[in-house]
Amino acid sequence: IMTHSFAQLSKKVCFAFSVAVIMVSCSGNDDSVPEVNVSVSDSALAAKSDGIFEATQHIVESGYNYIEEPGRMPNSIFGASCPDFEVNVEGTQVTLIVDFGPSCQLLSGPEVSGRIVLEYGPRVGGLRTIDYVYQDFYFNGNQVTGGGQIIRDSENNNGNPQSSLNENITVAFSGSSVTANRVGTRYVEWVTGVGSGTWIDNVYHIWGDWETTLSTGFVRTGVVNPTSPLVRGLALCDYIVSGVMQINQENLSGTLDYGDGTCDATA
Repeated sequence: IMTHSFAQLSKKVCFAFSVAVIMVSCSGNDDSVPEVNVSVSDSALAAKSDGIFEATQHIVESGYNYIEEPGRMPNSIFGASCPDFEVNVEGTQVTLIVDFGPSCQLLSGPEVSGRIVLEYGPRVGGLRTIDYVYQDFYFNGNQVTGGGQIIRDSENNNGNPQSSLNENITVAFSGSSVTANRVGTRYVEWVTGVGSGTWIDNVYHIWGDWETTLSTGFVRTGVVNPTSPLVRGLALCDYIVSGVMQINQENLSGTLDYGDGTCDATA
């Protein structure tokens, strides 16, 4: 399910920037308008990496919820046989190891392996700081390294769980020598499905800004404002169904509008 979503997202981004190239290089006879060549393969890998980053981050938070907030999602994306959870407590500090072993099929579709290690202390003013790192971790055959820090708010002003994340993550794509690194700040609000007892009705609002750099030298920045957040569900639809992302890459800028909530592959 998830890999299908990544492919569709890649197609949408590539199409948008192909149109942008046509507009730049063919808009009239003004010789001052430069012709810009956009790498379709790099655009596709950047889009694929965004999908991997979003999905793996959800796995991190699902591991935390499973141990620390089980009442909010008692039936998680994890199956009965995997992963294994190891909780070590030293004073007020907790180390949580989510071990997927050599292969673990998540109920949401992806196949993962390796471990995610989370370290955190007590809540202060309703907030908890969580440091996490990927260890020998693979998502659908793509190696994910690095980690980040999450500031977890158990209840924001809307009464919903919300996380702010500073991340520095690298993906080594399966079957390719190209890697992608993403650095940025991302906010996720869990707006629907909190405490419902199942993961299939969960809906999240995502916003922030990040920069994705490929080992080829390709750089893409993305900005999503909280007034038009990306909306992502887990089971009712494969795609981001609404929201606006502003993208800059290879001297081009554009806007991706994901629509009005309709489940389709159009942006």
